[in-house]
Order: sequence, then C-alpha cells, then structure tokens
Amino acid sequence: MSSLFLDTLSGRQSEKRPIWLMRQAGRYLAEYRAVRASEPDFISFCLNPEKAVEVTLQPINRFGFDAAIIFSDILMVPWALDRNVRFVTGEGPKLDPMETGGEITEAMIAGMAPRLTPVATAISNCRAALAADKALIGFAGAPWTIITYLLEGGSSRDFATARRWMWENDVRFDRLLDLVSQATADFLALQAEAGADALMLFDSWASAVPSHLRKKVVIDPVNRITGILRDRGIETPLIGFPKGIGEGLIEYCNETELQGVGIDHGVDMRWAAATLPSHLTLQGNLDPLSLIAGGDAMARAIDEILDATSGRPHIFNLGHGITPETPIEHVHDLLARARGQVS
Repeated sequence: MSSLFLDTLSGRQSEKRPIWLMRQAGRYLAEYRAVRASEPDFISFCLNPEKAVEVTLQPINRFGFDAAIIFSDILMVPWALDRNVRFVTGEGPKLDPMETGGEITEAMIAGMAPRLTPVATAISNCRAALAADKALIGFAGAPWTIITYLLEGGSSRDFATARRWMWENDVRFDRLLDLVSQATADFLALQAEAGADALMLFDSWASAVPSHLRKKVVIDPVNRITGILRDRGIETPLIGFPKGIGEGLIEYCNETELQGVGIDHGVDMRWAAATLPSHLTLQGNLDPLSLIAGGDAMARAIDEILDATSGRPHIFNLGHGITPETPIEHVHDLLARARGQVS
C-alpha cells in the first residue's frame, strides 16, 4: 500500500506534508463525546471494537487526515497484566501500585494476547474501512512511561516513587524493564499483525529520567522492542516519541533504528532539522494550545515549522495531543495552512 504518510515515513521528501494530530479522535469532537457517553467506563470503550473503529474514523471523515491512529490507550498493557487499571473522573488513570516488581511474570505476559484481542479486531476492521491512501497507526506506551504508572499507581508530578525505586532496586528494576519491554513488543506485534501500517511508541515521561540513565531506561528498551519485532519478521515502520528529553534526542535518534521521531513543542524544530540524522523522518511539533488561539499567531507558527523542515522528510503534527477546548474551525484552518491552500 502506498500513501503520502508511509512514503514520507520511509524517508521520501515531498513538498506536500502528510498530516495527522495526536489525540485526533477525542473530546474536542462532539461525535466522539456522543459515542463515549454510550460506554460505562473508558476501558470498556477501548475494548469495544465497533465503537473504537467508529471514533478512529471520525477525524478522518471530518478532516481528511492522512493517517488514523487506532483508538486505544497506553495503559492497555498494564490492564492486560491485571493491574486494575481504571479511569477516575477528575483524577485520571488509577492502578494498583506495584511494590516488589514480582507482580508481573513472564507467564502473565504470555497470556496477554486473548485480553487484547479486541484491539486487534478494531485494527483489522479499521484497516478494511480506510481508503488505501490513508495509513493506520498502532501504538503503545514505552517501557519507562508504563513503569511510572505501575509504580506510582497513576499520574505523577515528579515521579518520585518510580525514580526512587529505580535508584534503590537496580537488579529488580532491570528485570521489570525487561519484562515490560517484552510485553510492549508483544502488544505492538499484535497490532502490526492485525493490519497497522505503522507503529508509535509514546514515552510521555522520558523527561523524568536522569540524563546519564537515558540509554539504559529510554533507549535500550526501544532497541529491545525493535529487535523482537524484526526477529518475528515484522518490518512495520516505527516512530518514537520521547517527550521532553531535549538534547537527549541526539543520542535517542543516533542509537535506535527508528524510521521517525516525534518532536515535542519544547524543541526548536530548526535545531532538530539541522542536528538529527538526515534519514530520519521528523514529526511535529506545533504547540497544541496554538490551536485554541488560532488566527495569525497559529499561521506564523505553522509556517515556521514548514520552513524549518523544508529540507527533509516531515510529518506535520502537534508537539503533544490536541486539547478538548480546541475549536473545530481552527483545525480546518491548520489543515488549509499546512497544505498550502491559503496564502
């Protein structure tokens, strides 16, 4: 299958940029909110293939993005590992926090697939419903980010529990990192085998890792996951998104075999375009809040990103997920501007 998104991710440069937005299937769309209201909880929503496909396709039908990302969540792996994942209104995700690391075993990982079958079904059905020129992205949380949720029992401001656990439990932490990397690779493999055209690895809390531990905690797990996928004959392209690591992007990109890298809005895109390996496709990095403001300020920011990346393959996206407050008309304005349909 050929598409502008996949061609660009393979390293081909084009004046026309493929566009999709992180969290493009979400609460800023009235049609999404209507479907969400029909399910009792978020996990049930993610595990309903019919509804997951419906909301995955909603932004494609409304805006014509070049790629869809399957509606799911980075916490599906902890859920499949019996960590009692639930979403509390006004508080976000909650899990039963781990204490020893022994709460996860190889046998549990081997038994994940049946529990995650609804995600595979949604991907297969979504791929069948998408036009041939629209790519479908599967995804997972990167091991460190998943470990923070496992140890903290939810979101955190400073990840003190996870960081302290990492310092005080060297051998156990290494074992946990290895197990979560295996589980993540298995989940990505399931999605690729179901029909995902590309895969994305979200390391949302990479910024919390001390710089001298980035290789061990952030980079090596990417290579382990990639190695597992390639050993299984899965050649699906992979995009990494180590949010917040700044200059650590250099080591991250030089020492992994990714096809693309997401750039968050805290990174100078001119620096990224000039510094990161030329074979790597860049993705990003418009500030999501600029979409709320809209107007000339957003237009200038879009133009700056397009100009900064004019010499290399680039997928236009945000520097993080679209926010629920985003006006629909501003998304239309973004698409028109990024596609050169306005002057």
